[in-house]
Amino acid sequence: MLACRKFILLAALLPLSPGFASAQDDEQEAEATKRYQAHAQATAALYELKTAGEEPRQLKLRPESLLRWTNPLGGNKAHGELFLWTDRGRPAAVLSMYEWTDVKGIVHEHHEWCSLSLDRIAAAGPKVWEPKSAGIELKPLPAAPPPADTPVRRLRQMRDLGAGFAAEKTTREEEKRELRLLSQPAFRYEAGDPDVLDGAVFALVEATDPEAFLLLEARVADGKAAWHYGLARMNSLPLAASYQKQPVWEVPKVVGSQVYNRQDLPYTAFTIK
Repeated sequence: MLACRKFILLAALLPLSPGFASAQDDEQEAEATKRYQAHAQATAALYELKTAGEEPRQLKLRPESLLRWTNPLGGNKAHGELFLWTDRGRPAAVLSMYEWTDVKGIVHEHHEWCSLSLDRIAAAGPKVWEPKSAGIELKPLPAAPPPADTPVRRLRQMRDLGAGFAAEKTTREEEKRELRLLSQPAFRYEAGDPDVLDGAVFALVEATDPEAFLLLEARVADGKAAWHYGLARMNSLPLAASYQKQPVWEVPKVVGSQVYNRQDLPYTAFTIK
């Protein structure tokens, strides 16, 4: 019995094995992520978005997160959820709700907004957001084939057209990092807007963190449909994109004080804690 007690005492004093501690950390992190997912979904539902103008239209929130992302490259354990509001089926606004940890171990939360609307919109809720301009400009895609006659073939076209884009961001240390286009659209949309035949939102990511969005849209004019594209930033750092190796989009770095907690900009991030 004495020997047994000594063994139990010794076992209690021994440090946990690295594998056991790692498993515990993974379990705790998974539980924290699950709690944040529920928090993000409930918080997104508190926002109410409308188009601006004399006859505003209510924007519709897709209840499920489009993308659960993480970005370990900055060393701040960033992770978030991506939510989308639509206007007559077309994407209008994206909210990336995320947490990150500073060097002191303090956890912060941001609500990062990006307008994908061709018109002005407004959001009310935990934060007020009323950008004074549209969020994206759509342009004809050079030398693109006519949109195909079925949704399945058009999706294949959009994936092929999306593969022709390349994008990069420049870090604060002047390092250029290539962004990866997720081949699966974050969101696919069809009839709803009378000017739209088909379209999709693709995320340009670092790790799985969206840094920019690419819209590919088959728009109808004078009874004919043609492919258009548009890009929107989801980062305050310099971003650039090319199509078939030709530059098509570039946005400069925006100083934090000029973009964060701004109600009037189509891209902004609000500090929650």
